[in-house]
Amino acid sequence: MMLKILKAIFNAGPPNQPISADVKNRLRFDSIHSDKQPNSLKDIYGRLIGNDESLSDEEIIERYQKFSNGIQTNSFSAAELELVSISTLCYFRPQLTSLLIRASLLSIIYSIGDNITFEDVIAFLQQRVLAETVEPYGGRPHDQGLTWLLDILPASKNEITPILIDVIKINKEELDAI
Repeated sequence: MMLKILKAIFNAGPPNQPISADVKNRLRFDSIHSDKQPNSLKDIYGRLIGNDESLSDEEIIERYQKFSNGIQTNSFSAAELELVSISTLCYFRPQLTSLLIRASLLSIIYSIGDNITFEDVIAFLQQRVLAETVEPYGGRPHDQGLTWLLDILPASKNEITPILIDVIKINKEELDAI
């Protein structure tokens, strides 16, 4: 099934015509979050976009944690995938951002070190996920997720900085305990 999805990504445009990076990135996001994948977030995204009032915060957290725990890739790609995966969730449920963003921040720390600031996180986001010339591992999220990545997260320095400091502290403590 994954081979069919990947083939569709490369054959999405007219024959012998390259498809845009934006279309390719959206298709990559859709393939990673396909309901054919274990621990998919596709139905959660659909329920959020469809304003399903029966969807609880606990259900979102549980499903996201199962998805996040299954990520098996290098730390740069994991950080990209974590950020695009939480973006739609955080757009619709901003009260979950402080919990959901922790794995993204930890993956960025694993990628570039623990001497980082909020500005470094935003630079990582802009260079590895949002730049028009890149193909982030997680692809491009739904429009609401893009809004969160482009507008809401960069405007959240006061909320995210203490979380980043805490994630760095916990990571250092875990390393010291080894």
